[in-house]
Amino acid sequence: MRAEFELESKLKTILRWESQSRGKGTPTDELKRDRLVWHLVTMGHIEANSIVLSAGCGTGYFELKVKKFTDNLFCLDVSREMIAICRMRGFRNLIRGSALHLPLRGDVFDCVYALSITSVGSDTATDHTRLRTVQEMRRVSKNGGMILTGHPTTVWKQIRSLLEHGNPNIEKFRVSPEEVAAAYKQSGLKALKSIVLPPIPYPALRKLKYQRVDRMASRLLLSRIGPYLLMSGVK
Repeated sequence: MRAEFELESKLKTILRWESQSRGKGTPTDELKRDRLVWHLVTMGHIEANSIVLSAGCGTGYFELKVKKFTDNLFCLDVSREMIAICRMRGFRNLIRGSALHLPLRGDVFDCVYALSITSVGSDTATDHTRLRTVQEMRRVSKNGGMILTGHPTTVWKQIRSLLEHGNPNIEKFRVSPEEVAAAYKQSGLKALKSIVLPPIPYPALRKLKYQRVDRMASRLLLSRIGPYLLMSGVK
């Protein structure tokens, strides 16, 4: 009984954090989520019959949108609290496990993605954890399958720290696109592609087609300073 109470308390805390940070449901929040998921689905070639794995799904915040594009979405996370929240949100194919050691057989998925996962794009990530994670994602993918990772960019973290704290090193974030690309290449992935979501004001994006705007901006001067980077590779 006590364990159930503690779990329920943790779930409420996590959901409160989500609602206060990125899940307020405002037009800007929804546009941010739609924008990222659209790029993910496009770069990952996700279709209705695609078998897709989210490695490190968290609360399922992005997966609530991704599942509209495929009937075969599998969600994995190492945290039992995150899995419990995903179950509450109606997800069925739930797996508890670490992205560093995926508890899955090889050559299964058409697309494997990891958004803002600790072992790839965080202060605690190392060359070893990045390589190991990408290798595992590659292992469980089919030949020709897509592997995608997404994380905030180093430069954008420094800009935010400068604006909010007057010091670009307040928010330490060591990972760079080059480091992630190195893990992809060492894992034997081919046809590397990346896109940085440029820092275009969201009121403008509501009026414009962000799909077209992002593609154009990524080819121009904004290709390195956007807030979020998506990188894809093919097995």
